Amino acid sequence: MSTTAFAPRARVAHTGMGLWTGTLSLLRLALRRDRVRLSIWLAALTLMMVYAPSAIKLAYPDEAQRQARVNLMKTPAAIIMGGPMFGGNETDLGAMMANELMLTMIVATSILAILSVIRHTRAEEEGGAAELVLSSVVGRYARTTAALILVGGVNAALAVTMTLAMASTGFGLVDTAAMCLGITGVAMVFGAVAAVTAQLWRQSRTATGAAMAALALAVFVRGIGDVIDNSGSALSWFSPIAWAQQMRAFVDVRWWPFALLVVLTLGLIALAAALESRRQYDAGTIPSSGERPNAHEIKSVLGLHLTLQRGQTMGWSAGLFLGGLAFGSMTKSLLDAAEDNELIQRVLVAQGTDSVYTTMTQFLAAAATAYVVSAVLRLLNDEEKGLGEVVLAGAVSRWRWLVTAVASALIGSAVLMFFAGLGNGLGAGITLGEPGTIARLTLGGLAYVPAMAVMAGIAALSVAVRRGWIGWIAVTFVVVSLYLGALLRLPSWLLDLSPVGQTTAPSSYPVVAMTAMVIVAVALTLVAGAIYRRRDAA
Repeated sequence: MSTTAFAPRARVAHTGMGLWTGTLSLLRLALRRDRVRLSIWLAALTLMMVYAPSAIKLAYPDEAQRQARVNLMKTPAAIIMGGPMFGGNETDLGAMMANELMLTMIVATSILAILSVIRHTRAEEEGGAAELVLSSVVGRYARTTAALILVGGVNAALAVTMTLAMASTGFGLVDTAAMCLGITGVAMVFGAVAAVTAQLWRQSRTATGAAMAALALAVFVRGIGDVIDNSGSALSWFSPIAWAQQMRAFVDVRWWPFALLVVLTLGLIALAAALESRRQYDAGTIPSSGERPNAHEIKSVLGLHLTLQRGQTMGWSAGLFLGGLAFGSMTKSLLDAAEDNELIQRVLVAQGTDSVYTTMTQFLAAAATAYVVSAVLRLLNDEEKGLGEVVLAGAVSRWRWLVTAVASALIGSAVLMFFAGLGNGLGAGITLGEPGTIARLTLGGLAYVPAMAVMAGIAALSVAVRRGWIGWIAVTFVVVSLYLGALLRLPSWLLDLSPVGQTTAPSSYPVVAMTAMVIVAVALTLVAGAIYRRRDAA
């Protein structure tokens, strides 16, 4: 009787342990595969914490300059791009670092976490590699668990290296640790978000896009919430990014917001596990709309590219429209703030209101470069998964396949910049009572398409030489030069290499620079096409 009674319990215990079988082996494999990629990320993010403090000390050497910077950072646009200010230690170099650099580091580490989790879960399943893994002794939760442990380990290493790097420049260890733990804590949250989206959608691109959209929404909600209240409003607390910033490093450190990040991460991991236990292999919890039998017929290669990136284009367009609407609606607030801020008054007198519109549009265009590069690099991902061979085995040449991918990315970027400019124009035009601003800023957004063409050409070259990281380095350069160029005191010749920085619409339309961008884009695409035609398939 005792044997009969205890046998079922033993089987349940064995099954439960089997759910994580092979996790350590998969973790070692992931570390081996990503050792170079992760090393570059770790080195770059850690070096940023050494270079940025030194640069900010040089940029604001005395109290007067720091106070002027504080006044500027209290404008709505600056609050959205930076963070809240708590009314204490505002001219302290550490508080300035937390206010000006923390959001950038949160976004960067969160993108790393999202890409890493999707790469080792949904992307492997979509490409068929996971099927080989699961044919051995591997538990249901092993792949997701290994991916999350990998991301957790990377974030733990970043927390240590960034803390030591920044502390080595003279900042307090406890406050520095609070800032860096907040950054990596948010990154862990979005790594868990990626684990959830990997269970919801079958396609890795969709899962990645959904996780990135969640990150963008968190940035947007935090920004609007902090504009409502300079120290953080109730709306701010709906974003986990605000939780990290509300740890108030270098002002009045408090640790309980970090506990909220830990609880949210664990909750999302539990949700991912529940979703994974209920779905079939190579399927998503949400059915794929692309598998409908009555889907419309695709009649051209360009049409295929446009169809494949349709969802991505719609999501990015909505996000940039909302971002433009938020930026534009703050124009009046900025002009009102200039009445009491002599520094802003001097800037507006010297450069005019159009300089504000140009800066806002450049920020939106910098975000759009990520869309362009990812749209073209899809060819490399499809090639690695064997999906591109299905198309190239027919009457489609490699040259046509690559060039139409570039063309579809440019069409998508034109759509994105149209909606970004439209949102910017509506926000500014309605609040200022100037309807003509709507058309002017919409046209100004479209003027950035030549810059997008250069980015598409670089991405095409990345596909041709099988080095996707080249395209992402270009995106990183555009973003860093725009957001942190002045802070990092980058040389002017280096800043001039950014195609987005070279475009100054709607302040002016540099015809020579825009023509040069088109020529460079065509040359890059031609070179990429020539290389792509001659190299072997993956």
